[in-house]
Amino acid sequence: MKKLIFVLIAALGISCTSYAQMTEKELKKATNAAQKLVKDAKKEMEREDIQDKGNAKKLIDQAIRNDLVQNWDQTWLVAADVYMHYYTQENIKSYQTGLKYDTVGMYNYLTKWYRYAILSDSLQQIPNDKGKTSDETRKKHAEEIHRTMPDLVRGGIFYFNDHQDYAKAYELFDSYFTIAGHPMLKDMIEQDENFQKNKPIFSYYPALAAYNLERWNDLIKYAKVATADEEVGETATEMLCDAYGNLKDTVSWLETLKEGLVKYPTVEYYYGKLLNYYNNKNDLGQLEKFVQEMVELNPEKAYNYYVLGYIAQQNKEYEKAIGQYEKAIEKDPALSDPYYNLGLCIMLQAQDFMDSKSDLDYRSAAYKKAVQEQKDMYKKALPYFTKYREMEPSSTERWAIPLQTIYYQTNMSKELNEVEARMKEKGMI
Repeated sequence: MKKLIFVLIAALGISCTSYAQMTEKELKKATNAAQKLVKDAKKEMEREDIQDKGNAKKLIDQAIRNDLVQNWDQTWLVAADVYMHYYTQENIKSYQTGLKYDTVGMYNYLTKWYRYAILSDSLQQIPNDKGKTSDETRKKHAEEIHRTMPDLVRGGIFYFNDHQDYAKAYELFDSYFTIAGHPMLKDMIEQDENFQKNKPIFSYYPALAAYNLERWNDLIKYAKVATADEEVGETATEMLCDAYGNLKDTVSWLETLKEGLVKYPTVEYYYGKLLNYYNNKNDLGQLEKFVQEMVELNPEKAYNYYVLGYIAQQNKEYEKAIGQYEKAIEKDPALSDPYYNLGLCIMLQAQDFMDSKSDLDYRSAAYKKAVQEQKDMYKKALPYFTKYREMEPSSTERWAIPLQTIYYQTNMSKELNEVEARMKEKGMI
């Protein structure tokens, strides 16, 4: 033990010396001392008479801070051995009931183990003076790294869920794929059916972490892969759209929205975004063209007809809009918005009708006839708003005002009082 302490103190002294000012002899001596730290750490790891590898860890932690052994493959190989040992010890504890273990420490050991093994392997793949390379690290660590790689995903989930540390979570998720792409694991990964199978869902995790960090390019990198997963593919596609939107990449944004619409025809997210986009650009014609293509691809999709109705409604082609809304209801009676918009189209027709009679004397028979015709139109609209209310009872802000108007115009006092009471509860009047 005295010898070990002496070596550590000597190394501390050397690390403070300016190597540039050393003579060749002094530099050689300092290098030998630094390498001795690595060799002693290796000996400590190989000792079978002690389970505690604390001395090995102290030695190698000191060595890896020394510039003189940064480019020596053995430094990182021994460091990988040490941190694999510490990771394994904590991991074993985590599976044993009643034992306390350091979760944060465990994942730190894991990532350091991998990092040091990769450093060692990278150095060993550089040909030496004889043109030879070494597979020492690969033989010692590649198989174990491959086996334990899913723990990076578990670690990412731990930081994401338990700590809301999205940056650390992303780091671990990203490391899973970075490690998988390293040459030392290439053959294993190519033959790993589980890796290929899990790749889309595991890609979703770093995409989600990046979303929370608003790191849009990192999100795109992984969300593109995650879209292939059956369970989270739709959410990944929405996140992709949001990323492109935040990056102001309109071309990719529109392309992804349209791809999402084709792949997930029952999800309203894509239509909503497209509607807003074309509305803001006053280019409903382009949207109509696109939706007509969707009708050809999927003529049974009710929402296609709803959107066509909406476009016609915006163009004040109310009869055409009503026809499309009726098709939407026929295809899917559970779709609520067509009922609302159909009733609204009839109300707008009623208002336009009375506007066209503005030159009539309000005391004339023609005016009274027109008023009655308007009431009949309101009554025609009533069942659609009533149905919408049944389907969306919490959407008071939408159905209350048109119902109030109809009840007032058709002298339905009881119903008018009821709906106005609801409006007061909501602070609408």
